[in-house]
Amino acid sequence: MSDLFRRVKGFFVPGEKDAFLRIQELAGLGEESLELLVKILSSSGNGTSSSSHNGLHDIEICTERINILEKMGDKITQSFEELLGRGSITASIEYDFGRLADNVDSILDRAHALSRQLRRVTRRPLREAKEFDTANRKEMIHLVQIGLTQLRAFRKLLTIAGTNRNQAIDLAREIERLEEQGDDVKDAMLDELYGSWEKLDYASFHNYLETTIEADDILDLCEDASDLVIAVMKALGA
Repeated sequence: MSDLFRRVKGFFVPGEKDAFLRIQELAGLGEESLELLVKILSSSGNGTSSSSHNGLHDIEICTERINILEKMGDKITQSFEELLGRGSITASIEYDFGRLADNVDSILDRAHALSRQLRRVTRRPLREAKEFDTANRKEMIHLVQIGLTQLRAFRKLLTIAGTNRNQAIDLAREIERLEEQGDDVKDAMLDELYGSWEKLDYASFHNYLETTIEADDILDLCEDASDLVIAVMKALGA
């Protein structure tokens, strides 16, 4: 009983605290990546030759930084896997911790893939309808910003996990609500895309489809990660 009381009071043993700190670090890298994605989307619209050149330069810088962040995330994930291998985490929640790290690392992977695709189409513009592109870019920024709000809430969830059950559950619900809001944005974007297919060639259509789904995946991953935090809390009786 005393051991159970200690676990409920302190929630995490040292290995689990270390694991959450590493996930917190991963989430911080993800937050910076999404902030950079918003900058890329804001810089990559059509403009004059001079502004387009400056925009590409900014995009190159942001994309390279996201590339560095993604590699940093891979190193943290590798160290996390080594932590699991040492048996530092309670066996009953080891699998959930592994999935949690993988989900947060996948947010970095999605941001990395999106940044590279946006840079690619800025370097070699596709044939696109300017009016459609402007509207799509605006909604894409909205979608990524929802993911950014989610990730900030997720980082807050990590800091209070095990210390305030009600607040943790409220944060998880807010992250879920944001994911549903993002679904509405994504669905509207896809409706507009399919309704505008005659204005776009295949490469442009596929690009808009791929980037929209990729951005929405970030929101899904963040919600899944928050659900896993709550699952770990409940498994430990917090």
